[in-house]
Amino acid sequence: MADEYVRTGEFGEFVRRMDERFDHVEQLASQRFEATNQRFLHVEKRMEQGFTHAEKAREQNFTHLNQRLDDTNRRFDGVDQRFDGVDRRFDTVDRRFDAVDRRFDNMQAEIRSLRTMTLALHIPVVVAILGAVGKYLFFN
Repeated sequence: MADEYVRTGEFGEFVRRMDERFDHVEQLASQRFEATNQRFLHVEKRMEQGFTHAEKAREQNFTHLNQRLDDTNRRFDGVDQRFDGVDRRFDTVDRRFDAVDRRFDNMQAEIRSLRTMTLALHIPVVVAILGAVGKYLFFN
């Protein structure tokens, strides 16, 4: 083939056909690039819609979560109030026990003084009885 010569007309036809093929390849490449760009635009649009939807859902979830946390805080406030009432009741019971303890201490003090007084009253009686028995035994 290298030995064959190509005429100028045939070479011109070859160049024209090559230019047509390159033009056709450029058209196909630009069509594919345009289709790819369209796909990317569609994907970007769908992603933006998804992000918007996710943002709205997140905001709704946060709103719902905040409402639930507020409800929980109100419930804890109610529980705190109940515990305050129970604490006040325990304080009242403690004061009553303190009053009972004071009364018990007073009763014990009175019992001790009664014992002392009883002992003080019985000692002279016992001494008198022993004196009478001793007088009867030794001096009669």
